[in-house]
Amino acid sequence: MKRILLMLVGALMTLLWVGTVLAGGNRFVVSGKTVEDTHTGLTWTRDADLAKLSWSGATDLVKQMNEEGYADAKNWKLPSREELMTLADYAMRAGYIGGTYFAPPYELFNRTGFHGVQPNFYWSSTSYEDNTAYADVINMCNGVPRSENKEKEFYVWPVHDVQLGEQSPESK
Repeated sequence: MKRILLMLVGALMTLLWVGTVLAGGNRFVVSGKTVEDTHTGLTWTRDADLAKLSWSGATDLVKQMNEEGYADAKNWKLPSREELMTLADYAMRAGYIGGTYFAPPYELFNRTGFHGVQPNFYWSSTSYEDNTAYADVINMCNGVPRSENKEKEFYVWPVHDVQLGEQSPESK
């Protein structure tokens, strides 16, 4: 009986590992404090738990990161709604968000090289068009976007585009 149980646990671990490898593929390249998304050309902070702040606090944090040259880059920004949604959309296509793995997106990203992705909302730079006191946030527990008051505190996950002098994914 113990042998069968060990075999089942081993098979389950193998399936989880294969699912993680298939979900991540070669899309994300981890390098120190950053993770490059080779599909979009965006570079994300590897740590998705830098701070939980108001929207203005989040923009101040990004300014500070640029002043300090965080991870040798000076073009950090809050991601747009569309940039954050590239991650949520990827998780959905990879079988997360109610798909094959029955696991939320934050679990996928924590398994593919990111650290501290929270089952919570992340700020975007996209202000709500009808009321600029609100900005879009994306829930990394279910991939659903919504608008929230900028005074509330949510997580910050900075991103930057390819810097001048770097190659784009198409030119590699």
